[in-house]
Amino acid sequence: MKLRKQILTTLLAIAMIANLTGCSSTSPEVSTDTASVTEGSATVTTGASTNSASTGEKVKISFMSRDSGDTPIAKVYEEQIAAFMEENPNIEVQNDSIYEEAAYNNKLKVAISTGETPSIFYYPAIAGLKEWAKNGVIMDLTDALASDPEWADSFLDGALDTYKLDAYGVNGIYALPNEINVDVVFYNKALFKQAGITKTPDTMDELYEDIDKLNTVGITPFGVGGTNTWIMGHIFNNILAKRIAAEGITELGTGNKKWTDTDVVECLRLTKNLKEKGAFADGFEGMDYNTQMNQFLTGEVCMISHSSPIISEMFNSDSQILDDIGLFPFPSFEDKSEYKDTRVIYTSGWMLSGTMSEAEKDATLKLVKYMTTPESIQARMDAAWRVSPYKNINAAANAPQLLKDMIAYTNTITKSVGEYFDYDTCSTLVDTSRNGILNMMLGESPEDTAAAIQADIDENRP
Repeated sequence: MKLRKQILTTLLAIAMIANLTGCSSTSPEVSTDTASVTEGSATVTTGASTNSASTGEKVKISFMSRDSGDTPIAKVYEEQIAAFMEENPNIEVQNDSIYEEAAYNNKLKVAISTGETPSIFYYPAIAGLKEWAKNGVIMDLTDALASDPEWADSFLDGALDTYKLDAYGVNGIYALPNEINVDVVFYNKALFKQAGITKTPDTMDELYEDIDKLNTVGITPFGVGGTNTWIMGHIFNNILAKRIAAEGITELGTGNKKWTDTDVVECLRLTKNLKEKGAFADGFEGMDYNTQMNQFLTGEVCMISHSSPIISEMFNSDSQILDDIGLFPFPSFEDKSEYKDTRVIYTSGWMLSGTMSEAEKDATLKLVKYMTTPESIQARMDAAWRVSPYKNINAAANAPQLLKDMIAYTNTITKSVGEYFDYDTCSTLVDTSRNGILNMMLGESPEDTAAAIQADIDENRP
């Protein structure tokens, strides 16, 4: 009976990774025996190993990220891995990174299902880590962090809390935040001035007033590409954060709260109200992301709701308004002032394999600490103008003021929450909810939208 239970729980973990590519698979249990898989001309060795740093023999570990090829961060990764191996000749690091999402997801699925979990890898979800954590596929980092307080204290306040799985019945910290995308509202200062707006809005009531002022002088307040459903999804996510905060979003993901609850329906209604208040251009539901960005960067619309990586994209364009772009936090609600400091941050984390030998574990932790020194983090952030979840990381000297403002703002954040669907194990929730929000903007009621999303969860949540 005990063996049967182990097999069943392991199959659950394998089924979860199958959700990455929308298919299922059956495969053997994750094993801690030595195993290798040949890919092209390279052989990756994982699992238990007789290699040991103390014997002078090489310990082989693998690193797998979504940054590869000619991307700025990929080049820095390659340099840092090479420098690490030069300093640690008894450790061999194989970089198995893949840029294309579907190929990455498929390779990760195969690796985990065959017991070849990469030593370090990236996975976007939070609730999705639960089964891996329960079955030892990924490492609990609590002890490693506790044994090195200086390292643990290098993260921004609350950054490690993102990967605590207590709400899912698993104690521990199961990933290290590596990069963060911070959601804000970017705005055109010149258009604010044209509309007579003298300060950025702190509350939604102030934002509504600004929307009226912009419409009065013929300026479209927000640019939104509705066909890319994640854009309205992000706006809704910010409203959720400001009305039910991280605790409510987690409860929504664990099933302790339902989409049909009054406060969640109210969040949907407030999202729809933005259209009714004239926040968006007519026909925005049929526009795409490129149209949205073109409208913003040519001064046709005043604001966009977006996250920090857009800064490098904007400054790689030939826009003539770059010096006029500023940012402000998504406004709060006066009747929910207790949640005004909750900010939306999309966190990218590193997971460590839980099936490694002690020698591989030691080597992997050594690599992670090497790549999370202030110098290493700074080099990666400088290369791509990104925002780091670590303290005392500054913008590059040649970075635009907008990035410097973003990093300064990020350093003030003490409470944060990510994508609502990352807290839910329902693999269909992303598409169902985002499509539902778009259909709501086209005419569906908030109540019917909530009921449809909840019905999908009831049917598909494991």
